Amino acid sequence: MRSGIIAKKVGMTRLFMENGKQVPVTVLQMDNLQVVAQRTLVANGYTAVQLGTGSIKAKNLSKALRGHFASSKVEPKRKVAEFRVAPDNMIDIGSEITADHYIAGQYVDISGNSIGKGF
Repeated sequence: MRSGIIAKKVGMTRLFMENGKQVPVTVLQMDNLQVVAQRTLVANGYTAVQLGTGSIKAKNLSKALRGHFASSKVEPKRKVAEFRVAPDNMIDIGSEITADHYIAGQYVDISGNSIGKGF
């Protein structure tokens, strides 16, 4: 089980298959996605990676979050999310995740907020 991603939805488009069938796809943008922390079975009771994306000034963070990023030796991130992974798929702290980390056609979990244009 691989980690998810934190991404911004840029839009939708379509791809054409070899048989001419159209498939709708979502276009996502990953902004400096980096591993901020690891959760291990021994220390936390489960295995997960904590990912952060975007940039933010340290003065705009709480002291607790400043310490969290400082202990990981990672620059402060605007958005942080945690994804459970298998113990053999743990990613090193500070590693940057790009689209090459995933296999073509693989499903991923995405964390995001709705802009709330409901009725």
